[in-house]
Amino acid sequence: MTPRDTPSNARAVGRGGRSRERVLAAARRLFAERGFAPVTMRAIGEAAGLDNSSLYRHFPGKSALAREVLDLAFADLERAVAPAAAATPSTLEGAIDLVTAIALHLWDHPATARLLLHWVTSARDAATGFDVSLPIDAANAPSGDLYRALVDLLTRMRGTGAVRHLAWPEAFVAIMGAITLRPATYRSLLASQEPDRSEDAARAAWEEEARAMLRGMLAPPAP
Repeated sequence: MTPRDTPSNARAVGRGGRSRERVLAAARRLFAERGFAPVTMRAIGEAAGLDNSSLYRHFPGKSALAREVLDLAFADLERAVAPAAAATPSTLEGAIDLVTAIALHLWDHPATARLLLHWVTSARDAATGFDVSLPIDAANAPSGDLYRALVDLLTRMRGTGAVRHLAWPEAFVAIMGAITLRPATYRSLLASQEPDRSEDAARAAWEEEARAMLRGMLAPPAP
């Protein structure tokens, strides 16, 4: 048995992995609740139950931690909509189906919706160099494959006249903003106004509203 394979080393690696997961979970929760700029590494460490030295062994700074949190959130979203994306035809209804799948994932995961809303509304902190607000179409933006898949689909559809002419990236930001804001901010308010409405009914109402909203945004103008 090599030193790397000893039980004590294996336990240490396991503890390190669990500590890293605690950091990511704490950061995701705090970023979703408060936004990126107000949250300090000290606050994340305290929420994760780690001191600064342990925290910085996992992440060199808040920018790297925020980037990984966002990458993981988008990876979850991409996995959730992958079946819809693979089967999406280049039609108006296909585009609406795909974006509605994203809207429903955000409804089911309001903390993710709040996280993404903070991301698209964040600004660079010149004093610290912390920058989580990369343009959504930047090569290293955490939106990654999801952005490219939507752009490719809607670009093809724009060429055939299946959707209205859209300017990028403005249209993407508008679409994502429209389907993110309600799950991120209004869901709890709606629940308080209609406490007797079931979760299934609320979700169905959101799907209907999202489809109508997207049709208004994407449908080509009447001839």
